[in-house]
Amino acid sequence: MKFQVKVMSVADYGFAVDLANTMDWHVDVTDFGLNQFLEPNGCLVLFDGSIPVGIATCVSFGSVGWFGNFVVKPEYRGQGAGRLLLEYAINYLKSKGVETIGLYGYPYLEKYYSKFGFKTDNAVLTVMYNSNVQLGTVMYNSNVQLGSLDTFEFAAQPDFSVLARFDCDFFGADRSYLLRSILRDRSSLCYASFVDGEMVGYVLSKNCGSISEVGPLVCRSDLPDVALELLKAMLQRLVNRQVFLYLPQNQRGFETFLLSVGFRKNFSLSRMFLGESKIQNGIYLIESLERG
Repeated sequence: MKFQVKVMSVADYGFAVDLANTMDWHVDVTDFGLNQFLEPNGCLVLFDGSIPVGIATCVSFGSVGWFGNFVVKPEYRGQGAGRLLLEYAINYLKSKGVETIGLYGYPYLEKYYSKFGFKTDNAVLTVMYNSNVQLGTVMYNSNVQLGSLDTFEFAAQPDFSVLARFDCDFFGADRSYLLRSILRDRSSLCYASFVDGEMVGYVLSKNCGSISEVGPLVCRSDLPDVALELLKAMLQRLVNRQVFLYLPQNQRGFETFLLSVGFRKNFSLSRMFLGESKIQNGIYLIESLERG
């Protein structure tokens, strides 16, 4: 067998969706379209001759990159196919000036990724919302008491430059073109929270048909009440929809609330980095596994 990596074309989207969804990832062609819009040469297909046998995607945000959607047909595993695809993506990202590459992988694959230099950093839970749950208690209270803080205010259409700077400070890289591409879709929703005129948190959701994904959500680490109110405000807009979100394992406040209103845990992933993580301390929900 002679494997070859090529940049994904629109004609490959169907194969990519079918292969990705053998892993129960719930993706569609719009996901790969967005990935390719963000990183035209970062959507990859592995071929055995003329036969497509694997996929992966990667994206660069300056010195930070992310890798994901990595799957090879079962009959081709253990033959060096995955190694070739992963090494190609790593080399591509490094050629773009990336210093740190992050990924989310199943815990049983930690040993595999460690062979390429990735080190485990954290874990994330995927939580799926049951659209039949009653959400009467989810309504946010804009006058919530926040200890030493008097009140905070929401904005459904915050100044984009302010939001992008806030996100960059947390994420460690400028991903404004990703955020802008999400907000350009009229079905997307956004809330931001301010204290004394200063942004302290925001949340986005992407919506397609009857399915929604909440994230990213970023909030100052010292304001867990604000973070929870942001999440509640967004969920109130998503009643009667199936909602997915990606929750870091250490966000216990979110987890307790979500389980109390009918979310359930689906599966766990490990976060790994090749290079030094640049993500700052904060309360957050992940954006589509950071778009890798």
